[in-house]
Amino acid sequence: MKAGETTLKGLLQGERQYLVPLYQRRYSWKRRHLEQLWNDLLSLVDADLPVTHFLGSVVLAPNPANTPAGVQSWLVVDGQQRLTSLSILLCAIRDHVRDTDPEAATRIDDLYLLNKWAKGLSKYTLLPTQADREAWISLVERKADAGGDDAIGVAYRYFLGALAAGDDGQPFDLERLEQAIVARLSIVEIAAHADDNVYRIFESLNHTGRRLTQADLLRNYLFMRLPTRDEHVYQHQWVPLQELLNDDELTQLVWLDLVLRGDDRATQESTYQAQQQRLMNVADEAGIEAWVEELHRRARLYARILRPELEKDLVLRHALDRLKRWGAAVVEPIALLVMLAHEHGRLTVAEAAASLRVVESYLVRRMIAGIPTNNTNRLLMSIVKELGDTAPTAAEITRLLSGPRRRFPADQLIREAVLANPFYWNGRGPQRTYVLRCIEEAYEHDEPLDFAKSKLTIEHVLPQSATPEWLEMLAADAPGESPEELHGSLVHTLGNLSLTAYNGKLANDSFGVKKKILADSGLAMNRAIADADQWARTEIHQRGREMADKIVQIWPGPDHSAVAEQVKPQWALMTSVLASIPAGRWTSYSDVAAVIGSHQVPVGTRLATVAVPNAHRVLKLNGAVSAEFRWPDPQRTDDPRAVLESEGVVFDAQGRAAKTQRMTAADLAKAIGIGLDNDNDSDADPSDNTE
Repeated sequence: MKAGETTLKGLLQGERQYLVPLYQRRYSWKRRHLEQLWNDLLSLVDADLPVTHFLGSVVLAPNPANTPAGVQSWLVVDGQQRLTSLSILLCAIRDHVRDTDPEAATRIDDLYLLNKWAKGLSKYTLLPTQADREAWISLVERKADAGGDDAIGVAYRYFLGALAAGDDGQPFDLERLEQAIVARLSIVEIAAHADDNVYRIFESLNHTGRRLTQADLLRNYLFMRLPTRDEHVYQHQWVPLQELLNDDELTQLVWLDLVLRGDDRATQESTYQAQQQRLMNVADEAGIEAWVEELHRRARLYARILRPELEKDLVLRHALDRLKRWGAAVVEPIALLVMLAHEHGRLTVAEAAASLRVVESYLVRRMIAGIPTNNTNRLLMSIVKELGDTAPTAAEITRLLSGPRRRFPADQLIREAVLANPFYWNGRGPQRTYVLRCIEEAYEHDEPLDFAKSKLTIEHVLPQSATPEWLEMLAADAPGESPEELHGSLVHTLGNLSLTAYNGKLANDSFGVKKKILADSGLAMNRAIADADQWARTEIHQRGREMADKIVQIWPGPDHSAVAEQVKPQWALMTSVLASIPAGRWTSYSDVAAVIGSHQVPVGTRLATVAVPNAHRVLKLNGAVSAEFRWPDPQRTDDPRAVLESEGVVFDAQGRAAKTQRMTAADLAKAIGIGLDNDNDSDADPSDNTE
């Protein structure tokens, strides 16, 4: 076997084909794998040249069917998931730019996806296993059924949506992104000889032990740099450090150490490389030992962030516990910075707790406002760098978070978002429960509730599946829209949600039945609902306004320098939603509006005026093509129904698409990865179930 470092460009360019053999499993990457790859690429795009990212190895073997002439085919023994994912991403970039830059689209085809002059199956640079082949060929050839419900289609639509949504609403530098993909991902190419037993290689690769972590690699390097002090440092510093943190936590700490030293471009995957380069400038064993001692000190503080019960001070423990309940690792760099400042006497306990509370407020308010989280990690890392030697006080952190493009939601934005946004699909399940818990705690209780033992889950008062009785109640408060449309705009807003331990009893029951149960609840927010005579728009909005009042008191907002924002339709989110609709499926204007916190009228206007993916797959709620439908491109005159039929959508004699092919708001939310960990709501849509 022969091994060498290469790039995707080195693999794909030239007259070559990569054939995934029969013994390989189907393409199977899930959303979490795609998100990790996408985030790694964005880190490369942001990083200064010549930073690279090690993607892993690709093991190849010559195809026994090769002939001296024609395309040379290689069997992909290992690495097909990565190779296929990157090829799918290149397809998505090609299709994203096809209308605006057809020359670039053709170049991607010719360089990476096709062997231009080859015939038959040999023309495809990648040829997946037979089970995936049809879906892949449809994608490369841009057939009408491309991007279906299969794993390849799901990955393609994920990347297409991410490209269309942009970076915090701003277009990507696609040339730089393409270069990151094909030239800055480091791949080890391992080529087997013709007489090697390929299947035995495949078996051995899939029976290997646990791969070394970044911390493992660094530890090995450190102790090679300690030829005389290795035993002492290992026993007195490294072993106690490993007793404080597990392998994953230690790896995270080594990355955090880079961030706290001002490297706001550091990635977890390049931690070892970055630390090694930094430590190469340390001249002697004493310097290496001093760094390990400092890492140990930081580990003690980091352990308290992960496990607040280790913190002895009650005030600081409470602040750390709140962050832990929020459950987002993005807080760790700034939380560790605050803990270090307190350890060094630069912040009092009260000041440190106040600083942590500002970070919590920033994250909670952004979640309530529906602001995407894709750049939060980079943003908070940059705050650590900007603080530098300045004490991380609450006032200083607030000032930095209130700056341009930091999007720290002010009170008015929160009040509007509570009424408009589908809170039930924002953030993660524990975070939504945390917000409701804090609101309940803001009521004056004579005796504190024991939330740990109560096993409360989120309840929709107006149920997710509206019965005729509920729709009749809504109809009286739905001027200008149908009760079904009003239901979609209200059901997931914060004003309609509560906490209860009686989900099984409440289910889809009428409001009269729910009132009796809620009136006996130990939660003040539930007893207030039970005082209402009915439950429709007026009552839900009134309760939402009351909850918003408590939110702005619980979580302080930005300072006066923050740029004021108003709730507006989340068009970037809508773009991701539409990109997620596979061929052969459709959705409605009201379904899209419910997911993005808008109304069907502005959604329809947007689709008629701005080019977005799959606009033709959005129909009226009854499945009919809207009479107002217009292609954004005035040159396009084809019938949207004919396009949908070519993709597999079935219409009846009245021109209505099959209900079984409709993607509901819940389906759309699941497709783009929001609301995937919803609480076990008693009346949850069965389509919400996840793996």
